[in-house]
Amino acid sequence: MNVALVDLGGHVDPGSPVDREVARAVDAACRELGFVRIVGHGVPADVRRDAMRAALDFFDLPIEARLAVAMPEVGYPYGYNPFSAEALERSLGTAGVVDLKETFNIGPIDPPPRPLAEMSDPDERAVYASNRWPDQHLPDFRPALERYYRAMAGLSARLMEVFAVALGLPVDHFAGLIDRHGSALRLAHYPALDRPPLPGQLRAGAHTDYGTLTVLATDGEPGLQVRDRAGTWLDVEPVVDGFVVNLGDLMERWTNDRWRSTMHRVVVPEDDPGRRRLSLPFFHNANWDARIECLTGPGESPRHPPVLAGAHLMSKFRSTVTEPGRPDRHDPPVA
Repeated sequence: MNVALVDLGGHVDPGSPVDREVARAVDAACRELGFVRIVGHGVPADVRRDAMRAALDFFDLPIEARLAVAMPEVGYPYGYNPFSAEALERSLGTAGVVDLKETFNIGPIDPPPRPLAEMSDPDERAVYASNRWPDQHLPDFRPALERYYRAMAGLSARLMEVFAVALGLPVDHFAGLIDRHGSALRLAHYPALDRPPLPGQLRAGAHTDYGTLTVLATDGEPGLQVRDRAGTWLDVEPVVDGFVVNLGDLMERWTNDRWRSTMHRVVVPEDDPGRRRLSLPFFHNANWDARIECLTGPGESPRHPPVLAGAHLMSKFRSTVTEPGRPDRHDPPVA
C-alpha cells in the first residue's frame, strides 16, 4: 500500500469547477490515511526549482551567516532554527529526543489584516512577526521563497475547494475562513550525519501537523513515513514534480473525525545516513479568529467543542520548542 495519487487535472484556479471524481478520490484518501500525493497542481516547475535551490544555498552558508538570521528568542516563529532545536514528538505530550534537522521558517509575506497594535492577543501578533531574511548573503533568496509561498497559498486555497466538494459542501464553503490565513513555509534540512543518532532519535520525530493541511515538496530522498490504521509505518514514495498533501489536526476536528490527521515521521536511512535531505512543507492555516465547529452529517453529534483556529495552532507549536543548553541537545554534524 502507498499513498494515493490524484491528478488535479491542472484546474487549480480558485472558483473553477471541481471534478467530482477528483473530489471522491480525495475523500477516500483523507478517510483512509489522511495523506494524498498530487500531480496536475498547476505550480510552475521553475517556482519549485528556484525555491529548492535557494533553500540549499542558505543551508550551505557558514554557520555564522545562518545564525545572523536566527530566531531572536525561544518561541519566535520565523528565521533560522539551528540543528537539534526542535523535538516534534513533544507535540504529542511525550518526552521525545530532539530532531536531527535545522530549519528556516517564513511567515505571512503580506501585511496583516489589521495593524499589530490593534491585536490584543500576543499570540496573534506573533503570527505576523517580521520575517528574517539573509539579504546580505543571498539577495535572491527572499524573492524565490516569496514566490513559492504565494504559489503554495494559492494551491492550498484550491485544495480547500476540493475538500469542500469532497465533503458535500458548496465549493466556496471554506473561503471566508481562510482568506486572512497566517500560514507558514518551512525549509527543513536534514544534514548528512557523521555519527550514529542517539537511541530513538529521528530526523523528524513522530507527530501530526496542526492546521488545515500541509503541502510538501521533497528532493526525492527517502525517509518520510506515515503510520497506517494497523500501526505500520509506510514509506511515502515521492512523485516526480508532485506534492505530498496531508491533513492537520484542525481538519480532522473540523470534519468531526471523518478525515484523519495521521502520525508521520522522517527516519534516518539505514543504508546511508550520510545523505542529506531537503523538504519544503507549507503549513496552511485557517484565519486566526476562525471559529472551527464540527461539520456533522444527518444524525451525527459533534465530537469536539468549537475552537478558535489560532489558539489551537499556538498551543501545539509551543510544545515542540527546545531551549539552548538542554541536556538532550545534539551538536550539529561536522561538515
